[in-house]
Amino acid sequence: MAWTDEMVDQLREMWKQGLTTGEIGKRLGVSKNSIVGKVHRLGLSGRPSPIKKKDETEAPAEKKEATENVAKATKPKVEKAPVPKTPKVEKKAEEKVEVEEKIEISAPAPHHHNGKTSLTDLDNHTCRWPIGDPKDENFHFCGRKVRIGQTYCDEHANIAYVKAVKK
Repeated sequence: MAWTDEMVDQLREMWKQGLTTGEIGKRLGVSKNSIVGKVHRLGLSGRPSPIKKKDETEAPAEKKEATENVAKATKPKVEKAPVPKTPKVEKKAEEKVEVEEKIEISAPAPHHHNGKTSLTDLDNHTCRWPIGDPKDENFHFCGRKVRIGQTYCDEHANIAYVKAVKK
């Protein structure tokens, strides 16, 4: 949206009057966020938030003193109990779990360009596992057959989707 000089002057005047950003936006026919952004870019002075309660606008010294007085009046005296010693616990030897991993390699699908599957060769039935650096001219995709609904062949799915192991 383009701000005219007239709109900027009206914004400055309404800002000085203390109108909310929403009200200024309605009068100028722009969003509240447009007003907030323009006020920021113009460097207009900030104003207290209309959301804050009146007691939050008290002088900080008065507020601190009032808070301390309330805290003193309501704070009960508590005696500290002695801290019991915690018994020593022996550590158990960690249990090791061996996981047998089976990797099945599916037969490669017919490749298209010099034995390499390019991005345009991919379809719902080919493995999308990237091979090499995308900046390199030899970059290609696996291209093997995949199971229905899968993105990768069995070999690359075993690499991509690692199952959680009990410790």
